[in-house]
Amino acid sequence: MQNYTNLQNLNDFPKKKKDGTQYELSARITELSNQLSPNLKSENQPSTDPKINTTLQFALLAMEEAEKRIKRQETRIKQLESLSVTDELTQLLNRRGFLQQFQLSLSTSRRNKTGGSLMILDLDKFKQINDTYGHLAGDEVLKNVGIAISTVVRESDIVGRIGGDEFSILMPGASPVTVTKRISEIRSAISKVEFSWNHKNLIINGSIGRCDYLGHENEQEILNFADTSMYKQKAS
Repeated sequence: MQNYTNLQNLNDFPKKKKDGTQYELSARITELSNQLSPNLKSENQPSTDPKINTTLQFALLAMEEAEKRIKRQETRIKQLESLSVTDELTQLLNRRGFLQQFQLSLSTSRRNKTGGSLMILDLDKFKQINDTYGHLAGDEVLKNVGIAISTVVRESDIVGRIGGDEFSILMPGASPVTVTKRISEIRSAISKVEFSWNHKNLIINGSIGRCDYLGHENEQEILNFADTSMYKQKAS
């Protein structure tokens, strides 16, 4: 009788949980019990055979452990996927993540025949900051610039650090007038970054190039145009 009670509690246990997988495990245990002991009066009545009870208990524990392991693996995969497209320093999209989002956005623009704008920002004299104050200071500058950019963009805009001291901002569906205003806001936000290192204030500025696209252009053409525009700004 004790074995019957243990198995009855075992079958009742999953039903107390909302997870659909637990309901499935309970049903499979009952089915297995019926197959091993076909003389039961009810389909939902577990076996009273001690050997069957022990076997079923081990089976349930094994399946629950397998389920936990699968969930841990799924969580780890999601973490790795996130790391693969996220810049560890600024927590913005990295180059890979940004280009993926850019491709998706450009495909949408082609389908809907809507344009937008791509901006590329490169910090001015950033090498001097690294050489003078060290790479730790340079890293702090990059993090603060990333925060400054993120505070002035729209929720629908896409921001990434695509390499070194180079950032990119994608504004899907934005008009040229809106983009011009946003560039001014980004410049202002960066210039207001209050950053000091070893009691010395560092002045942060950046050159911004842009490419306003209509949606029919290819990805590389837009990137090249924005990049060339940025270098013209830096040289002026």
